[in-house]
Order: sequence, then structure tokens, then C-alpha cells
Amino acid sequence: MTYNFVLDFIYKMKIRNQTTLYFIRHGETASNAKGIQQGNKIDDYLDTHGVLQIQAMAKLITKLDLDMLFTSYLHRAEETTALIYKELSEPVQILHDYRLRERNFGSLSGKTKKEWESVLPNQAELEAMQMYDYRPFGGESVEDVRQRAVSAILDIIQNYDHKNIGIITHAGIIRLLLFHFPDIPRIYHQHEENEKEIGNSDIYEWEINSSRIANLKSLLK
Repeated sequence: MTYNFVLDFIYKMKIRNQTTLYFIRHGETASNAKGIQQGNKIDDYLDTHGVLQIQAMAKLITKLDLDMLFTSYLHRAEETTALIYKELSEPVQILHDYRLRERNFGSLSGKTKKEWESVLPNQAELEAMQMYDYRPFGGESVEDVRQRAVSAILDIIQNYDHKNIGIITHAGIIRLLLFHFPDIPRIYHQHEENEKEIGNSDIYEWEINSSRIANLKSLLK
């Protein structure tokens, strides 16, 4: 009887050997489908295809054994989180963090990629090297985004040690993280026609250790 009680206690506590973060990009929005740059100024909900994308990854989500979910306050991330929550076998805590929001593009928000190219012809190179700066347009620089995003991730790691944590966020945040930590594996990708791009509903799995925490801390000023 005591043995069974202990086993039940261990199961309920979900004792982990480490902390694992799952970075999940939200499902598609109408702006995504039209090639419009949203940033955090365009606050779309998911379109029908976006909802189907999240539902399609349900089988994998149930296998991740998540202990909690973090999301930005943008509608597309919140709706994705709600759809994921429905698929979990057990209820988990949902927490919001404003620092996980997409970048602020300022006056460039709502414009198509073609319109961006006419204003910033070297944008693709700046993006690839994480050297962008949208402050002249009333937005954020890469350093602005790095400081808030890294501080949010560190807080999550330190406050929720030895948990499996789903972080529903945006392409800009994931791209920044992959720039500094290119070894983070993608474990789910629906967009076979474009393997390199961070697609809607993509999932990246990052197992945390002391070295990675130290590297994250080194990015903060």
C-alpha cells in the first residue's frame, strides 16, 4: 500500500531529470497567408488553416507531457495555446509573458515583403545576421528584442526547474534564439516545401543544462 502511494506520488509530481523547453510557433493568420509583416502591432487571430495546423500537431503535443504553457499576449499565440491546451490529457497552468511577443516593426507593420524590400533592400541580409534595427521606424532593434526575450527565457528556466515547458511564441523570437543556439533541433515541421524557414506550428526542443544557462546569461547586458 505504501509502495503504491509512493508510485502515485511520483507520477503526479512528474519528477524530471532536467528542464526541457518546447518553442512552438503559432498557427497561420490571414496576414501570414498574404505575406504581411505583422510584428506586435498587427494582432490577428488564426485563420482556418492555422487552426487546422495546430490540430494536426495534436498527436505530438500529447507525447511531450507538458507541465505548463507560456504564451505572449498576442491573439495568434493565445489562440494557439488554447488549442494546444484542449489536446492535453491533464490540465496545466497557462502563463503569459509580455516579453515573448513578436518584434515591433514600427511603421513597417502591416506592409508586404515587397513593400519592405523597397524601403530596406538589404533586409534579408540584416535579418540573417540578426543586425536589424527598426527604431528609425518607431520599432525595436535586435538588441531590444534580445534583452527581453533572453530575460524571459532565463526567468522561465530558473522559476520552473525540471519541467517540460511549452513556449508559444513568434518567428522573430525563435529566429533570434536559433541564431545564438543553432543546435536546437526542430522536432515538428509541416512545411516540407521550405525546410529552412520557421513555419507556422513548428516545434523546437531544447534540453537545458548549466552550460546553456551560462550562454544565455552572457547575452544579457
